[in-house]
Formats: sequence, structure tokens, C-alpha cells
Amino acid sequence: MAIIPVPKPNRSAYNPNRPLRSNALVAAQVQHFAEADKNLPAEFQTGVEAATIQTEGEAATYIRKVTEAIHRIPKVRGAG
Repeated sequence: MAIIPVPKPNRSAYNPNRPLRSNALVAAQVQHFAEADKNLPAEFQTGVEAATIQTEGEAATYIRKVTEAIHRIPKVRGAG
């Protein structure tokens, strides 16, 4: 299999203090994760209101929390 080199992102690609309104892609990801969050079993939901997320850093923290919650859900036998 061929190895495809992936360049490192520019240092300005992530700025935890940048307003979320300046990054439509991350803002859309927050909305997708908010939908996933509200569909988790109650005991795994983060309790974070996505509308309160204002910066890329807050978005990153929220996305990590939802991802971790998804991974904590016990797998159902026979589900893959």
C-alpha cells in the first residue's frame, strides 16, 4: 500500500481563543455532536448546552466529551 504524506497543519489552523462564529466547519461539527449528545442515554449525556460554546477551544473540549461518552456506552452483544 502506498504511503501518502500528509503535511502538518499551519500553526494558525487551531486557535482555542478564536470565536466559533469565525469557523463554520467547527461550528457545524458542534451542531452534529450536539445532536449525537442529546441522543445518548441520559447517563452518558454531557449536560453541555451547545449554544453556549463560543470558541474553538470550547468546541474542542465539547467534542472530546461527547466522543468519550460515546466510547463509554457498553457495546450490545451481536451488534458488530
